[in-house]
Amino acid sequence: MKVSKIYIAVIFIVLLLTAGYFFIYRETFLGNDSSTLKDISQFSDEDIVALLKTNPDSSEYMGKYKDFKIGKRTVLTKESILEGQNGENFKEVYQGLDIENNRYLRADLMNSAGDWGLITILDFKKRTVAKVFGMLLISTGVEVK
Repeated sequence: MKVSKIYIAVIFIVLLLTAGYFFIYRETFLGNDSSTLKDISQFSDEDIVALLKTNPDSSEYMGKYKDFKIGKRTVLTKESILEGQNGENFKEVYQGLDIENNRYLRADLMNSAGDWGLITILDFKKRTVAKVFGMLLISTGVEVK
């Protein structure tokens, strides 16, 4: 009887330690640790769309323009984030981003008419859409001869 209580206590302690280890290192087990992220340049269009569906603004855009295409995709580096923050165009896109390599992906979406687009920043460390900006392209009817 005494021996079985010792076995139960040992098994309980081992389970407790295993559970504690899991909770301490759960990000590694769940794949959310930046060291375990797969190369974000390898994410497919379907992966990007799935992440964009989690954001109400980008989800609304994709619902309205079902014919959209993912155009330019850029993996952001420390240098490109700093360049964007200090650039002349689209500074707001880069403001507030952590200066970190290979965490963010900029994906530009465009409808088939080519007049309404979306600039998005996807945070693959947090698995969220960090930024969404609408983009209206205006063309003039001026012909150059």
